[in-house]
Amino acid sequence: MAKSDFSKQEKINLDEVIGKNIRTERQARNLSRDELAEMLDLTTSHMGLIERGERGATAVTLSKLSRVLHMPVDNFFAAPPAYALREERDGTRVSVAKKINSLIANLNEAELNLVVHMIQGINKMTASARNE
Repeated sequence: MAKSDFSKQEKINLDEVIGKNIRTERQARNLSRDELAEMLDLTTSHMGLIERGERGATAVTLSKLSRVLHMPVDNFFAAPPAYALREERDGTRVSVAKKINSLIANLNEAELNLVVHMIQGINKMTASARNE
């Protein structure tokens, strides 16, 4: 594989990650694609291309997204959590993960820490119940 082919493949994958993260954040904030595109001064079709990873978002667009969605730019580059990728046959695990993501999207740091402690408590209780 030539170096340029590898670089092109990396870019396509990064565009997909960024696009999925943008879509997830938009949906978590109950914004339509039209609404977000208008806020960014983009066309709806261009916003769709970005969300599907078919076109890369420029640094300017990512900066605007960061301000509009109230999140750091580097969040757009983060791979989705592993649990969200493990889809079971009926899609239940993915569906639940999406619900959780949308519910916690607007929590502050203290509230997120509380959620983490609650989940840790549930894990301890279920582990104890399995060992009995």
